[in-house]
Amino acid sequence: MVLVDVTPLQSEHRVRGVGNYLREVLRASEALGMKPVYVASSWGGEEAALPDFVPKERVFTAPRPHKPAQVYWLYNELFLRYALLRARPGVFFAPDFNGLVLNPFGRTVATLYDLTPFKLGDLGDPFSAARWRTYARRLERADHLVAISSSAKQDAVRILGIPAERVTVAPLAVNHERFRPSVGRGRYAGGRRYLLHGGAFNANKNQAGLLQAFARLAPHHPGLELHFFGPWAPEHLEWLVRERQKLGLGERVKHVGYVAAEDLPSLYGNAAAFVFPSLEEGFGLPVLEAMASGAPVVTSDCSSLPEAAGEAALLVDPRDPEAIAAAGRRVLEEPGLAERLREKGYAQAARFTWEATARKTWEVLLGQGRGEGWVART
Repeated sequence: MVLVDVTPLQSEHRVRGVGNYLREVLRASEALGMKPVYVASSWGGEEAALPDFVPKERVFTAPRPHKPAQVYWLYNELFLRYALLRARPGVFFAPDFNGLVLNPFGRTVATLYDLTPFKLGDLGDPFSAARWRTYARRLERADHLVAISSSAKQDAVRILGIPAERVTVAPLAVNHERFRPSVGRGRYAGGRRYLLHGGAFNANKNQAGLLQAFARLAPHHPGLELHFFGPWAPEHLEWLVRERQKLGLGERVKHVGYVAAEDLPSLYGNAAAFVFPSLEEGFGLPVLEAMASGAPVVTSDCSSLPEAAGEAALLVDPRDPEAIAAAGRRVLEEPGLAERLREKGYAQAARFTWEATARKTWEVLLGQGRGEGWVART
């Protein structure tokens, strides 16, 4: 039996990257005829509802409160250990940072998204640091890791000393039914010209560097705006107001608030450019989503981002605001460049499908693809 932890589809992660990844991989897995058993929470409420493609007869539930948040990690640990004891699976697939518990009855396969805190040298407060170190130790002891990029795999080998043969790359992908060419279409067509950035507010996202770059670019394009979207806390929105005033950008910089899923391709596709100068990324999925929607892309020349972007974006040093601004000016001013990037972007995004990601993941879960090295932990 393959047991899959689907509680990220019921927690706050359901609207974040982990939830998106798990939802798409499992949807593709079911379409391929894979029939895992799922472990889910029975804590109740609309939030606990699983996607329709998850058959109820293959869902194993156990009690799991989600609050208070201060002891969420402990709840999760006890919940999953109880589920493993009840199900005794041959393979346990742990796709969540919070859900990596070693399977005493068989193999453990975990998804590795990134090791950004270790790379940036910031593990956070003592509690967060303890969680990251515990997570790292469990990654080292898992039977196999499914890394979302070659960059993430290299980090696991270099930082944690995990043998390369115990890490298989299964890159993230684009839902091509959802993200389609949207230039001139939808809610965000026909408005003011804007550059776009998407994602949560984190140090690795480099929003401060992007603001500095826009301050250099803005005088050359008086009507241009910079729009942010993503899950930002109130204190981060307040930071944005302070920074844009400090840089003299006024109302030309804004967070657009909640964007409905059906409107996101229009938001991407009608941007003059999607600018994503992260310092570190496990993969950089917004780059591909923007490309599939029709946005020219400027992104970083480091971490996993060259993998996602290929030759379809302008790559820049994310620590150099002048370089970011110069790339933005090229897209806006160089004849034909935006359209060339747009066409290359469509082709690049088309290379990544969730079906391929699911197939590679199941090679690992079923112990196939031994050239990648199915090596049990010691």
